[in-house]
Amino acid sequence: MKGTLVLLLGMIGSQLAASDLPRLRVEGDQILAGEKKIRLRGINWGWWNSKGTRYTEADMKQLSEWGANVLRLTFHYKDLLDSNGKWSEERAAKIDQVVEWAEKYRQYIILDMHELPGGQTPIHYCNGGKNAFWKDVKYQNQFVELWERLARRYRNRNAVGAYELMNEPLTEPLNPKRTSEIQRRTIQAIRKIDPEKIIVVTGDEMSGYKTSLRDIVKLDDPGILYTIHFYPGAFSSWLGNRGEDRGFSGTRDWFYFELPVTAPNDASEQKLSILLRSTNNAGTAWFDDITMRDSTGKILFSSSFDRGTDSFSVERRPYGRLRHDPEIGHRKPGSLRIDATDSYNSWTSPGLKILPGKQYRISGWIKLEKGTGSTYIGAALFGVWNPSLPQLCEALKPAWTFARKYQVPVFVGEFSMIRSSGPEGFQAAEVAKRIQAIEDAGFHWTYWNFHETTHPGTMALQAQKKDGSCYPVNQPLLNVLKKAWEKNRE
Repeated sequence: MKGTLVLLLGMIGSQLAASDLPRLRVEGDQILAGEKKIRLRGINWGWWNSKGTRYTEADMKQLSEWGANVLRLTFHYKDLLDSNGKWSEERAAKIDQVVEWAEKYRQYIILDMHELPGGQTPIHYCNGGKNAFWKDVKYQNQFVELWERLARRYRNRNAVGAYELMNEPLTEPLNPKRTSEIQRRTIQAIRKIDPEKIIVVTGDEMSGYKTSLRDIVKLDDPGILYTIHFYPGAFSSWLGNRGEDRGFSGTRDWFYFELPVTAPNDASEQKLSILLRSTNNAGTAWFDDITMRDSTGKILFSSSFDRGTDSFSVERRPYGRLRHDPEIGHRKPGSLRIDATDSYNSWTSPGLKILPGKQYRISGWIKLEKGTGSTYIGAALFGVWNPSLPQLCEALKPAWTFARKYQVPVFVGEFSMIRSSGPEGFQAAEVAKRIQAIEDAGFHWTYWNFHETTHPGTMALQAQKKDGSCYPVNQPLLNVLKKAWEKNRE
C-alpha cells in the first residue's frame, strides 16, 4: 500500500509539473510564458529520427541541467505516415514521447516540419530536390491536413510552444508570395482548432537572413513568430555561384562562352570550381576546351577531354545522365556530355586557388541539341569569411528592421559553425560572437545542432557513431552555449 501511495504521489507530482508549464504567447514583439517575458534560447534536435541520429530522455534531462529552455524538433512529414501514406498513430506516438520528456524536464518544443510532402526546395536533402510541393495541390492539401492533426493533438500541451510550418522553402522560380499564401492558408486551418498556439512563419529563399523577411511575409495573425537562419561565414563554405544568369537553350552548333569572375575581397583561402552546368534540360549539352586565365591572360587551368573526363567529376547524382562522349568534340573528338536533367547538375572541376579581389576569366565551347532549361559555364566560389561582431550585427539588420517595422518577434532557428574550420576553440569563439549578435538584436534562438551521425569535426555539440554510441561532447562549444543558457535562469 505504501509503495502504491508513493507511486501515485509521484504521478501527481509529474502531472503538476507538466501542467504548470506556462503557455507561450506573443505580445507585440515579445514572447511571454504566462505573464512573464521569456527569451527562447536552446538547440535543435536535428535529423531527429532520421539519418541514424537518435535522441533519448537523457538528452532532454541534460539540456534542462545545462540551462536550455527550448528545443526545435525537426521531423519529416513521413514521421507521421505509414508505408501507405496514411496517418500512423504508432509513428506520431514518437513525437508524443518527446513532448512527455519536455514536460517532465520543463522544456518547450518548437515542432518544425523540416521536410514537406513533395519537397519544398530544389536542394538535394529534401525529397531528392524535387521541389514538387509548390506545383501539386495534393501535396499542399496533405500539408494542411497534417498540421490540422498536429494542432488537435497538441493544442492543450503547453510544452509544445510553437508550430513551425516549414523549413527553408525555396520556390523555383522565386515567388515569396507563394510561400506566404500557403502559410496563410495553413494558419487559418490551424486557428479553427488551436486559436492560441504560437505559429512560426518563414519567408522564401531558404529562410536566409539577408532577404527572406520581406514585407509580403508579414501576416495579420498576432500570434506569429518570424524565423530566419543565420549562417554567415567563418568556416570554409560556399560563397556563391557565378554565371547562373547567362544560360542558353535550343539547338546550336559549337559556340564560344566566356565568364568573367572577380574573387570576393572579404574572404580568404578561396577556391573556384568550374561548373559545366545544364539545368532542367530535356535535351543534350556538350562542353569542350575549358580554360581559366588570370587578368594577365596567363592560363591557370585547361581541359580538352580528348581522352576522358580529365579532372572533372559529376556534381550531383542521380539527376540526369552525365558521361564522356568520345565521338563528339569541338576541335577533336572527346567532350563532356549531359542529358536529361530534371533539376540542376554539372560537371565540376577540382577547387582552383584564387586570390581575394583578383579577376579571372573562364572560357569554353558549348554545343546544344534540343536543349531546354539553361546551359552555361559557371563557377562556384568557396572560401573562409571571418566577420567581426559589427559585421554580424549588420548582417542581422534586415531581420531587425523587419521586426522593428512591424513590432514582431524574430527567431533564429538555425545558426552554427563547423568545428574543423579552425584550431581548437575557434568554433566556440565564433559561435559566441554570433550569439552576442543575436542577443543584441533581441532575437530568440536555437543552435544547430545537438546530435549528428557524422564525426567530431562537424557542427554537432555531440556527434554520434553509426552504432548509436556518442563521441565525447564538444566541451569548448558546450561552455559557450551553457554560458548563454544561464540567462534563462535570470
